[in-house]
Amino acid sequence: MKKLLFICLLLLLFVSCSKTVYYKKKLNVDCKNLEPQKVEILEYNKALFAIDTADFEAGIQAIRPQFSALLGDTLEADEIAYLKDFVTDTFVMRINELVEESFPNSEVVSEKVKGVYQHLKYYYPELTMPATYTYVSGIDFNNGSVMIATEAVMISLDFYLNNKGLVYDKVGMPRYVSRRCQPAALTKDLAEAIYYSYIFTDIKAKNVLKEMIDRGKKYYFIEAMDPTLNDSILLGYSSQQMEWAQDNEWNIWATIVGNNMLYANGFEQYRVLFNDGPFTAAFSENAPARLGDFIGLQIVRWFMTNNDETLQQLMEQTDYQEIFQKSHYKPRR
Repeated sequence: MKKLLFICLLLLLFVSCSKTVYYKKKLNVDCKNLEPQKVEILEYNKALFAIDTADFEAGIQAIRPQFSALLGDTLEADEIAYLKDFVTDTFVMRINELVEESFPNSEVVSEKVKGVYQHLKYYYPELTMPATYTYVSGIDFNNGSVMIATEAVMISLDFYLNNKGLVYDKVGMPRYVSRRCQPAALTKDLAEAIYYSYIFTDIKAKNVLKEMIDRGKKYYFIEAMDPTLNDSILLGYSSQQMEWAQDNEWNIWATIVGNNMLYANGFEQYRVLFNDGPFTAAFSENAPARLGDFIGLQIVRWFMTNNDETLQQLMEQTDYQEIFQKSHYKPRR
């Protein structure tokens, strides 16, 4: 009897683990021979801060043609004055020094970007990304870490400094946000920007289930663009918070279902499940925020494991009830 029980437990563990392994196998595609084989990173940050401020106008005009996607076709006097004030600001200068220390050359960034672009080419061969630029934003909260325009992908390297010199503390960034500002998150942010620029379709009428699956689809797309991302980077959790979410997945799901939250569309349900913050007080001070994101990702992973669907088909699927039903989602107790 003990031997039979042990075998049953092993089989249960194998089935649970095989689900994870299977969806990962689907994502581990071979795209190394696809374009681009090399990504040139246009380092606007280096060019801008290398200008001799004694004759700044001549310097900025000299680099403008190379960086016209960022600077435009002409520069007005007030724009030049703003840029000079920016590069001579002592705090911005310190940020740029930290960027230089963390990214002394473009090779690390180039390799990260290349991997994402090659995965994108595998799934969406018709998409070609514009030129890729790096810059220093002065930790600009309004624009975020990666922006995509018609002619440029712009990566703000000062969002990947691991809080060196406590720079994020100095600009008032909460610690639960600044811990995400690490080099490992660059591919995640790039893939997320691609998702919202080219893939995402907004569905206006929503409830908790739709919102969870919407977010799950986004995270699954990001994971497809960089399958090496671990879940804590993907979801923006600390390792301890990630462990809590994984250990309590069944309890989270039971709370959502047991409190009739699944098809609700009220403010309180959205606040508890999707608001960002240091933790989710309704569950525990050890629980991360955005637990709806976590559950949504698990539902989508189960759906992709249990169905013969491509990434493109998943992204185009707008019947969220069908995704949920076909996922056969049932977290382990």
